[in-house]
Amino acid sequence: MANTRDIRLNVHNLERVRVTADKTRLKQVILNLLSNAVKYNRDQGTVTLECVATRNERVRLQFTDTGRGIPAEQLENLFQPFNRMGAERTGIEGTGIGLTLSKQLIECMGGAIGAQSTLNQGSCFWIDIPWDSQPHSLNSSDSEPQNTLPDAPEGMTKTVLYVDDNPSNIKLIRGLISHHSRIRLLDAHTPDLGLELARQHHPDLIILDINMPGLDGYEVLSILKRTPAFVETPIIALTANAMTKDIEKGLNAGFAHYLTKPLNVPAFFEVIETILGLDKEKEHGPV
Repeated sequence: MANTRDIRLNVHNLERVRVTADKTRLKQVILNLLSNAVKYNRDQGTVTLECVATRNERVRLQFTDTGRGIPAEQLENLFQPFNRMGAERTGIEGTGIGLTLSKQLIECMGGAIGAQSTLNQGSCFWIDIPWDSQPHSLNSSDSEPQNTLPDAPEGMTKTVLYVDDNPSNIKLIRGLISHHSRIRLLDAHTPDLGLELARQHHPDLIILDINMPGLDGYEVLSILKRTPAFVETPIIALTANAMTKDIEKGLNAGFAHYLTKPLNVPAFFEVIETILGLDKEKEHGPV
């Protein structure tokens, strides 16, 4: 995104910073703030991510851009859901819930988030995260970031992203996929997080619930299919909308397959194994 508009990215003072946080969720917040800093910047501008000193045993990450800035009277509305503060009229894509989700995630991890801005000069968003005060050796294996997904032979393992706002459904799919040695599962409890995880990991298959708050499954499908990187990515529906007209609507909308709840486990694995080009496994556990 930055390269297409000749925006320069700068990173300072992060070499030996350690925090206490959920790695996947913190990474998601960082990606969201960096993405916003690029999207709302000017051409040939700059984005700077840096660590600065703070109090109360927290680490502060600052995201500074050289964009148009935000009027002072609108700053208090930044973290309200679906409030894009006029950006919807600029042609810049967005859902209006990224900052709201970032705020919720950061606060759940014991941190804080905020912003300052000067009109026509730029904005500075910041997050405070609890500092990791435990001593660690800084050898090569310690300092290198660990992969969030287990290593597997190249070409042998496929990544599946499952997006559903129901925790029980996510738990069920996690349990089922855990029995399959060649599938790695990413899951998201909100459509916005699902879209960000898709952009970050480029999964081999995406499974969407239909009835979700904010964006429903059809809207997420539309966004993905308009994104060049996902035009060829198979996307299937997994939903309680099981009427014949619902199935026809889903397939006509572009879902590669339409599965219904309650879940038929053998049919579920047959579909995903066929789409992913995997041999059938004998590891399918009970529901």
